[in-house]
Amino acid sequence: MHRRRRRSPRRVGGRLVRRSAHRCAGLLCCLVLALGAAVARAEAPALAIFDEVAQHLRVAYGGTAPVHPSLLLPPARAALAARCARAAVCPHELGLAALAGVLTELGDPHTRLIADGAGERIGREAADGDGRLAIGVAVRAPVDGLGLVILDAFPGSAAARAGLVRGDRIMAVDGVSLPAAVGERLAALETAVASGGLRAAVLRAGSEPFEVDLVAGPTPRERPPSLAWAAEGVGWLRIPSLLPGKEVATAVHRLVAEAEATGAHALIVDLRDDLGGTYDAVVAVAGAFEASVGRLFVGPLVGFGLRCDDGLLRVVDPFGRTHASETLPGAARWTGELVVLVNAHTLSGAESLAWELQRHAGARVAGETTAGLANTAVQTLPLSNGMRLVLTVATVYDLDGSPLPASITPDVFVPDDPLRLAEGHDDPLEAALDLLRPRRR
Repeated sequence: MHRRRRRSPRRVGGRLVRRSAHRCAGLLCCLVLALGAAVARAEAPALAIFDEVAQHLRVAYGGTAPVHPSLLLPPARAALAARCARAAVCPHELGLAALAGVLTELGDPHTRLIADGAGERIGREAADGDGRLAIGVAVRAPVDGLGLVILDAFPGSAAARAGLVRGDRIMAVDGVSLPAAVGERLAALETAVASGGLRAAVLRAGSEPFEVDLVAGPTPRERPPSLAWAAEGVGWLRIPSLLPGKEVATAVHRLVAEAEATGAHALIVDLRDDLGGTYDAVVAVAGAFEASVGRLFVGPLVGFGLRCDDGLLRVVDPFGRTHASETLPGAARWTGELVVLVNAHTLSGAESLAWELQRHAGARVAGETTAGLANTAVQTLPLSNGMRLVLTVATVYDLDGSPLPASITPDVFVPDDPLRLAEGHDDPLEAALDLLRPRRR
C-alpha cells in the first residue's frame, strides 16, 4: 500500500505555517466546510452515498492517519461498482458497508458515520436537549451490577426537581426491573421516558430504597460548571461539558474567582464524563489557569489559531496576525494547587484541556486514561440519506507547534467505577484529596 508522507508544519518567524484554503473569520469558529455540491451522480443508491461521503473525505480530511482516504477510495469504489453491476438492486446499505471498510482501513477513530439523532451522546445520556421528552439525567450502567447510576441530574430538570443526585441508582421503571444486559438498560429507560412520565425505583447509599415520579419534558442541553467544597480549603470545580463555549468559559472564570475569594488554597477540576465541546472553550477555560494559552489547527481547508492572553481571546492566522478578538468578562487566574480528574469517558476538547493543565499549569491528573480524541478537530456533516459524517478536518497543535497526545495518561491511576459511586465511594475524588493532603496538614 502506498502511504502518504505526512508533512510537518514549517516555521516562519517562529510561527507554525501551512498552506490553507480556509481562513477563520470569527472567534467562535465552527470549521464549516464549503465543499459544494459537486458530488458525482450515480444511479445506484449505494454508489450515490459512497460518492457523497468520498467527496468529503478526499477534499477535507485533515487527520493523523498514515494513509490519506483518497488512496483507499478508488479500489473500494471499483469493487462496489462491480457488485452493483451484477445486482438488480444496489441499495445504499451496500455503499455504507463499503464506506465502513474504507474507514476501518483508515484507522482514524475520530472519522465515522453515525445515524441522525445519535448525536455525540455516546449512549449515556437519557436527555440530549433537542426538544424531545427527557427527565434530565446522565447515567451509566455498572458492568458488575444492576441498574443505572446517575452521574448528573441536570439543573432545572425533572430529575433535579425530584431530588435525584449524583450516585443514585435507578433499579426499576414503572414496577419493572431494568434489564440485566448492560446494553439494554439505557434503551429501557429512554422508552419509558418517551411515554411522557415514569415512576422510578431508586437506591441511594445510606438510605432506604424509595420511588419518585418523573414527568418528562424538554430539558436544556446546557450542563453548566458548578463549584462545591470537597474538603476544607479545597474547591471541587465540576465541568461536565464545554458547551456552549462562551457561557462555560465565563462560568469557569467566575467560579475560580469565587473559590479564591472564599479562601480555597487548592482546586480539583473534574473533567470526568465531559464529552468536550468547542476549542474556543478549551482555550478560554485554560486561560483561568495560565497567562497565555492557545491551539493551532492545520488541515486541507483549515489553518488558524486560537489564543487567550490575560483574558483576551483572539483568532489568529498562521502568521500570528489577529483577525478577531474578544475580552472575556470577569477573567480570573488561579495560582493555588491544582488536581484534574479524568476518566475513560473524558473526550476530545476535555482531554485537550486536561493535557494543557497537566503540562503547563502544573496540575496533577488522577483517574483513568482518557478516550483518545485530544489531537484533532472534527466537523459533523449531514448526508442526503439522513445520516451524518463525523469528519476529522484538522490536526491540533500546541501554541508552540508541538503535537498534542491522542490521550491523557493520569499521574495517578484510579478506576472510576459507577458501582462504587452508587455505594457512596467516589474513588478518584478521594485520590485527588490524597494528593492534596500533605498541604492540607
